Amino acid sequence: MTTRPFLLGTAFLVACAHAQRGGGDACRPVTGQLPASASTRDMRGNFVLTMTATGGAHAGQTARGTLSLEPQDSALVAVAGATQPLRGTAAIALEAVGAVRMGDLADSAADSPGVGVYEQRPAAGAPGAPTVIIRVGSASNARGPQPFDAGYTALYVKRITGRGFAGGWASSAGPTYPPRRAEGYFCAVRAEP
Repeated sequence: MTTRPFLLGTAFLVACAHAQRGGGDACRPVTGQLPASASTRDMRGNFVLTMTATGGAHAGQTARGTLSLEPQDSALVAVAGATQPLRGTAAIALEAVGAVRMGDLADSAADSPGVGVYEQRPAAGAPGAPTVIIRVGSASNARGPQPFDAGYTALYVKRITGRGFAGGWASSAGPTYPPRRAEGYFCAVRAEP
């Protein structure tokens, strides 16, 4: 009986400490491109994930949760036109910001992870910036043919540091009427042990 108030109090203290360290409310929109030196290696680990909606039915709402990323199995890194260097899991109320849940976010299977990190780099010597996209939901990361008009929730990484990463996100339920779309910005701050 006394465990629940203790857990709620602990969660509140952790959230306050997180906000004081620059997480939580310090999450702000990030624009621009990733520099050529950006590396997904800095995205490995456990993070506090914050998503804020700026468009859609839930504009102005924020959801907070967790994100864990680890290296993908070497046999599964190559994907059509890109690489999938990292995979992982997430626990966040996507619906609170109007984002679509495409399968299980907690699926840890290498061939259909709850979270997949996809990277594209320009050919050697070619101009351009790397692109890093995080697809959320096991249905979006399953190997094999994907429906052209399927729903999605994707995070577009615009900044990577040793402390975390940030950018924008977009989500769509696919060909529905009325259309269900949402967008916003996110940040993932490294969780302290």
